[in-house]
Amino acid sequence: MLLKRFTIAILASAILPSILEAQDLKADMLANETKVWKTFLGTHPDTAAFAGLVTSDYLCIEATGVLMTKTENVAQLNHLTFSSFKIEDPQVRSLSLSSALIVARVRFSGTADGHSMSGETLTSTVWVKRDNKWLAQLHTETFKK
Repeated sequence: MLLKRFTIAILASAILPSILEAQDLKADMLANETKVWKTFLGTHPDTAAFAGLVTSDYLCIEATGVLMTKTENVAQLNHLTFSSFKIEDPQVRSLSLSSALIVARVRFSGTADGHSMSGETLTSTVWVKRDNKWLAQLHTETFKK
């Protein structure tokens, strides 16, 4: 009986931290993804805040098939305004101790160059930890059919 309790205690101490770390990682990735989308809200996107959430070598593959660098993506944001967004069904995967992936469905509405737009995309973002801060390194979008 003592051996059984000891074995259960050892297994719990090995498994429980992994479960808690996975939950923390999912919460961190969802919070970071939300921070990025919040920079798009309002009459003018907060391009400085956006730039602070992505790496210098950041790439974005837009749903329309356009590949953009960080500089190009920041410039593009000046033509967009978002009135709302909703991140749904987030799935997070640890890629390494310092990188993770989040995949989610995002519903949004706003304007592009003054024209109304709304839609739903499937997105993925690779996040990397640099100097103890999570930064987006790659973001992709595909329009939901």
